[in-house]
Amino acid sequence: MARINISLSNEIINKIDRYKEKTRMTRSGFIMKAVENFFPDVERKLLDERKKEAVNGILKIREKTAPLFDGWDSTTEIRKLRDSRWNGKQK
Repeated sequence: MARINISLSNEIINKIDRYKEKTRMTRSGFIMKAVENFFPDVERKLLDERKKEAVNGILKIREKTAPLFDGWDSTTEIRKLRDSRWNGKQK
């Protein structure tokens, strides 16, 4: 196991000491557990950022392509496809 040196405020050290007594853990064990529990939050935030970037990319594409679909009605097109299947025709 690697050994590191970190600086923490006295307030944080006092909190750690109070909780480590209740949980019967060492300071190192307590800090290690806290860091391990923090990783899912970091991963979730990173994933949320990637989702936002993806949505923004989609919105930009939509803005660029919107003029190509001016006057096009998706509902009408879907109905045409549906009706052609029922009638045995292809359009």
